[in-house]
Order: sequence, then C-alpha cells, then structure tokens
Amino acid sequence: MRCVNLSNNFDLELIKIRKMNRRKFIAESSAIGLIPMISGYPVLNYLENGKNEIKKESGVPRMSMPTLTNSIWYIGHLMSILMSGDDTNGSFALMHGFEIQGLEPPPHTHTREDESFYVMDGEIKYTVGNNNFNAKKGNWVFLPRNIQHSFKVVTKQAEVLIHLSPGGFEGYFREMSEPAKELVIPPHPQGPPDIKRIVETAMRYGILFPEEIKKLADSHS
Repeated sequence: MRCVNLSNNFDLELIKIRKMNRRKFIAESSAIGLIPMISGYPVLNYLENGKNEIKKESGVPRMSMPTLTNSIWYIGHLMSILMSGDDTNGSFALMHGFEIQGLEPPPHTHTREDESFYVMDGEIKYTVGNNNFNAKKGNWVFLPRNIQHSFKVVTKQAEVLIHLSPGGFEGYFREMSEPAKELVIPPHPQGPPDIKRIVETAMRYGILFPEEIKKLADSHS
C-alpha cells in the first residue's frame, strides 16, 4: 500500500495560492476536497457580495445581542445583525428577527450563500424545491443555495435566527432598511412594497427571481 504524505501535499497546495489566480486555485482545489480545510475559504463569495476588504478586527472572539446599534427596520420587520461577514472574516452572518404574516418575500433563489432558519417562536411553512417543511419552535431549516425557496408565516409572527454562509447578504437588509428607532416591530407598511427596488437590490446580491416576479417589478418602472 502506498502511503501519502498529506501534510506535504497540503503545503504544496497552499503555495499555489500565491502563484495562480484565486478562482483557478479554488476550482482545482475543490476537485480534491481541499477547500473545506482552508481557513477563511468563504471570503471569495463574501467579496462577490460587494465587499472590497475584510475589516482588520474580523475573526476575533465576540459576543452579541440585539441592540439599537445593530438593529434595523426592514419593511415591517425588526431585524438585528448579531454577526456580520465583517465580524467573521466572511465565513457567515447571523441575524435575529421577526418574520411577519403577510410580509413574506416572493419565491427566490440564493446563488452565493446557504440560508438557514432556526425558529425560536411561532410557525413557518417553508417550500424548498419540491420539499415542504412545517417549522415550529425548536426546528432548524436549511435552505441550500441554487434551490428556489419561499415561506409563509402561519402564526401572526415568528421569531427566528437567520444564518447566512458565507456572509455578505446581510448587506441587502442594511441597504433596504432604516435604523431601528426602538427594539420593537415597526408598524405594518402602508401600501404595497416597492417591488422594483426589492428585486433590483436583491439581484445585485446574487438573488434570482422567477420570470413572473421580474415582470411584475418591470411593470412598476
């Protein structure tokens, strides 16, 4: 039986990252299963989400909770960005929030990150591809990238933790929101949402929508 020196092979692959284009390195390394072993490998997707640099203080131990500093009002929702991609070297983002019945997003597909929901209270019905999940308190739902999903809030509202891997998409919520004035769910929006702005902004963060949603957005031009 031939023995393989994994340590030497790993060192050689790391040297490649200094000699070749990052995308080529990732494409070649993923074929041999090397990428999951490299610390910080989600940073490429994080940069694609509009980030040009990683903050110097990222990757340090920290603790967080919802505060006025990290909380936003997003179209009738209260959301708190507990950990952003800036905090985790791009590897993930974590948000706390309340999903509101009647204010659910249209069906959409993430192309840059996997999204997960942990239901802390309430009930939400998720449709992910051909799968349906009726999530209640204590359930965790994983929504892989490149698979269309949607959801309906069964209860009046539902308290959730939202995990994004890699981080970056939290920037969409910042861009579409205003700073929370209080740590309370804001009033229900008056009138229909600006679907054109929602679709155009989300698409800049790698979100895909069905054709009927894009046509609806175009009709609001």
